[in-house]
Amino acid sequence: MNDYFNRTDDIIYIDAGIEGVFMPSEQPQDQWSTEELKDHMDSGYSGQIVVGLKKDGKEILPPLNVVYPINAEDAIPPSHNCGLEPYQPQRMIANEYAAMHISTVLNELFSSNSIHIHISNFSARNGSCRPIYFEEVQE
Repeated sequence: MNDYFNRTDDIIYIDAGIEGVFMPSEQPQDQWSTEELKDHMDSGYSGQIVVGLKKDGKEILPPLNVVYPINAEDAIPPSHNCGLEPYQPQRMIANEYAAMHISTVLNELFSSNSIHIHISNFSARNGSCRPIYFEEVQE
């Protein structure tokens, strides 16, 4: 997607990512240590969306790979498709939060032909969201 964004002159690219749920081992959950169980219970709630934008070949909002650079050496390769084969378990609530934030961006785009949010980092566990607005990137 990043290569396509770079080759295209006019594009809006919205990417979502969520944290996987920490799974300490293949052992049954009742055999995990207290720390492993806590890490498991605390994980899988956070995520982000990034809106990349180019118009007439000019990058207006940097895409995902500029905001959160992807390294081909990462444990999860950049070409991995979590929708087809999840690498780690995911919490449904985190996926729903990502979809809600994307819906917010699309609603504004379709209703007023504008983009207000560049990045939205969220936690589905406590309902928090930390957006970075278009205007902040343009200053």
